Amino acid sequence: MKLSNAPIAPSICKVHLVILLAALAIVATTVGCSKNSSAVSSSVPSGESLRADASQSGTATAATTKTSSAEKPPIPKLITYKSRDYGVSFVYPWQYAFLNARAVAQGDASLRPKSDGNDGQITLARIDIPKGFYADTDYESGYFVLSLNQDLGQQECEASLVVPKDGKLGTDTINGAEFHWIETDSGGGGHAAKLRQYVTFSNSTCYEFEMGVKTRNGDGLAREVDPDKVLRRLDGILRTVKILPEESPAAAEVESSTEDSEPASHN
Repeated sequence: MKLSNAPIAPSICKVHLVILLAALAIVATTVGCSKNSSAVSSSVPSGESLRADASQSGTATAATTKTSSAEKPPIPKLITYKSRDYGVSFVYPWQYAFLNARAVAQGDASLRPKSDGNDGQITLARIDIPKGFYADTDYESGYFVLSLNQDLGQQECEASLVVPKDGKLGTDTINGAEFHWIETDSGGGGHAAKLRQYVTFSNSTCYEFEMGVKTRNGDGLAREVDPDKVLRRLDGILRTVKILPEESPAAAEVESSTEDSEPASHN
């Protein structure tokens, strides 16, 4: 008995059609997922871009910090002391200690300079080099003192420097002012001192400057400091001393007459 092939052929065609449609559906689904994945990936920056942004942000912060630091006023390296009442000034490093006239007058007697032998001597200012500059040595103090005496004439001012035996005597010109000076050394019993005193007469005033270096080495174990090196630091202050000339009566009279005539000229 022979079977007919007619019904089988259409069935096979249907199966092929179903397989083809299923394959097309799979391909369409795969393409759609791939597009969605690409869209998601493109919407998020890569890790390299994030790092670049972070780096730029850090750079901006650093720039801001530098700008704020630049806006801070710099610490002055030198400080100027000036007495308008007595027409004298000098400059000293900001690291050094400063004592005004009141602090010296009310402080220990060791803060005052050597007496000039007259009651009219007053001290205006004292500068001290801190011990930290000469740590682990016998250094006790290194100082610069400004004093004056208006009760002395020029000859008395210069005669106030008494030169001891083995002392040094000399003259020096500093910023137009002629100074007389002496240098003395003393020591014994575990301590020593080296003093240098300067005087100049101007504005009917005897200006007195004393620089000193004192050391103490009770047990002899400390390293000895070179007093000349300390004095060179103090001499640097002395080289900045300026004494303003006293205004002459003629100049004051001319200035006064000029000031009096100025209002009239505006009328």
